[in-house]
Amino acid sequence: MPSKKASGIPESTDLLKQYQDLKQAEETLRLKTVELEALQRELKERRQTEITLRESEERFSKAFKTSPYAYMIANMEDGAIFEVNDAFTAISGYSREETLANSTINLNLWNNAEDRQGMVATLRKRGAVERMETSLRGKDGTIITALFSAQMIQIGNRSCIISIIEDITKRKQVEKALRESESNYRTLMEQASDAIFISNKEGNYIDANLRACAMFGYSREEILGLGMKDLLPLEEIAVTPIRFKELQSGETVLSERRMRRKDGSVIYTEISGKKLCDGRLLGIVRDITERKRMEEELQRAQKLDALGVLAGGIAHDFNNLLTGIFGYIDLARTASKEPKTKEYLESTIASMNRARALTMQLLTFAKGGSPVQRTTPLFPFIQEAAQFALSGSSVSCRFDVADDLRPCNIDLNQISQVIDNIVINAQQAMPGGGAIEIAARNVSFNEKGHPLLAKGDYVKISIKDSGIGIPKDILPRIFDPFYTTKIKGHGLGLATCHSIINRHGGCIEVESEQERGSTFHVYLPASSEAVVENVAAIVKHRGSGTIIVMDDEDDVRAAVKEVLESLGYAVACKNDGREALDFFISETEAGRIFAAMIFDLTVPGGMGGVEAVKEIRKLNKVIPVFVASGYADNSVMRNPAEHGFTASISKPFTIAELSEMLNKNVKSDG
Repeated sequence: MPSKKASGIPESTDLLKQYQDLKQAEETLRLKTVELEALQRELKERRQTEITLRESEERFSKAFKTSPYAYMIANMEDGAIFEVNDAFTAISGYSREETLANSTINLNLWNNAEDRQGMVATLRKRGAVERMETSLRGKDGTIITALFSAQMIQIGNRSCIISIIEDITKRKQVEKALRESESNYRTLMEQASDAIFISNKEGNYIDANLRACAMFGYSREEILGLGMKDLLPLEEIAVTPIRFKELQSGETVLSERRMRRKDGSVIYTEISGKKLCDGRLLGIVRDITERKRMEEELQRAQKLDALGVLAGGIAHDFNNLLTGIFGYIDLARTASKEPKTKEYLESTIASMNRARALTMQLLTFAKGGSPVQRTTPLFPFIQEAAQFALSGSSVSCRFDVADDLRPCNIDLNQISQVIDNIVINAQQAMPGGGAIEIAARNVSFNEKGHPLLAKGDYVKISIKDSGIGIPKDILPRIFDPFYTTKIKGHGLGLATCHSIINRHGGCIEVESEQERGSTFHVYLPASSEAVVENVAAIVKHRGSGTIIVMDDEDDVRAAVKEVLESLGYAVACKNDGREALDFFISETEAGRIFAAMIFDLTVPGGMGGVEAVKEIRKLNKVIPVFVASGYADNSVMRNPAEHGFTASISKPFTIAELSEMLNKNVKSDG
């Protein structure tokens, strides 16, 4: 039988081999297919990765380029810069080309070399620097404040530094402004003259300034534990809900309220309340206790105004009359050789000084009744005034005066009125006789040491009687003008005292108990100035030349002329300022020189002294020009230099007073 091979039929072994080869080829094909599919997937993933990477690079590049933070990439070793973004060029002021052509060292970016050295050391040690605050310098020299961060990175085979710079100049400026604003707010709050409270929505205090603590007597810690109602007396608490509701509505609330201090005392306040934008409540409190007192004083003063105009006119005319009388009697006293006659004339002058003091009492109620003061010892002046007031009465006077009693800057005539009025009242309160005790001591007050007086040194004069006393119901009214319990009284005596002492910068107080007497305490500011010697001791002036005297009163001109002539002068008398001015101009143009001028302050219907001296000063800046008045205007008589005058003298005046003024301001021949 022929074999399968011979017959062309493959043997089973061959078929098996072919089958196996086929299977192997299939497996190889399958593996190649799988490999191809994997390769396709890998290629697809690679393409996607490349796209993602490209997109990422584009995003990074865009972020890098447009970032608000400045980026810089530089070589670690030599500092060569090979990439920066737009923010860097904006901060530094260098263009991209300028930057990439330089190194970090050449650009000289660091304003402080120590900062750069510290940054490099930290970077080498730790591999990174985080938000280091420093200052950098731009191309034009501008200094910016920046937060500098850096990280070491590897790019290829190069060690590089990527730096991030955040410009915080504006932020630092804002922070500084905020700190200054906070400091200013705190300074303003603490130095404010008013009390300032900040409270929460419930009305409890969460902040207060030093003035608030001082005004109400609490420490800051104590105040922060209080609420609005804790600083109010009971009668004020009732209206608090209404005010609080108004505040919560956003209204600015202005009110006057009484408030209670820690010690229980009550003060008058003016309150301004406002709701702040964050819901807190602001309260500004002003202590108006003194203003309330001043308003009461003003009301009292207004009662005096009606009398003031009339009193001033009467006093002016009366002083003009006394000027003539003073002048002639003074001349007679000087000329007399008879001892008895001189004695009579001396007594007449003393009585006339009393009359002059009475006109000053009228001036106290007028616009011009301000004191014309000089620094002088109070004793024996007060002792003499008190004894004169008691002469002829059954009441005696005892004195207790400190040896070191300080002098005061006073108007002798006005203080004499005060002593007169108080002593006479004391004498009338003791119809059965007795003794008045007058004591004088130096006293000092700290800030708020006395409710009515400023901080400083004072002389306290206490005048005590043992009379009938003053009923409590009328005690608050005794200083009111026109108020009196006397049948023949006019109610001006104590009102005059009150006004005079106030104008001297002091105050007057009274203690009294019925059937046990009264004590008046007068406080006058002590003076540290040198005592002005008594005019009676002034050497009589002697001079020469011509003095122009301008006054609208014939008697005054005649008397002053006689007095000046007795002192050695020639006198040219003129009726008003215009006449005196024209005379001065014509005589000056003729080459004649004047020694001085004495001008009346006011001339009804004509040019007075103030207008005349303005014109004189345009022509001559140095000639002594004096102002005289029986109705002393505060701004002129008290401050003559401010109005062009050399000095002032009040009518009526004696030869001694005139001599004193001339000795100080006009060349003497004697």
